[in-house]
Amino acid sequence: VAQRLLASIVSVAASIAERALAAPADIDVAVTTGLGYPVGPLAWGDRIGAVRMLELHRALYASTGDPRHRPTRWVTERAALGLALTDPGTSPGDVLGAP
Repeated sequence: VAQRLLASIVSVAASIAERALAAPADIDVAVTTGLGYPVGPLAWGDRIGAVRMLELHRALYASTGDPRHRPTRWVTERAALGLALTDPGTSPGDVLGAP
């Protein structure tokens, strides 16, 4: 149960970052101050690691078929490039300095 909840929370935060609705740091601040979570969802995801979060999303999606568990492109790219979920930017190019 805890893994599903964490995966869902991180997935929603990743979707917000992917759509450039808010920066990763702003998402974490909003959740900690506005909802009273002890840690922001992307910081939580970083504690587990982007690669492990991606594996968890893939496993949940494979076992449930629920589109809410489909890995986001944002998490997939960050895991592949070894980037933290809390790094600024909405695409890996933002973090890596690509044009």
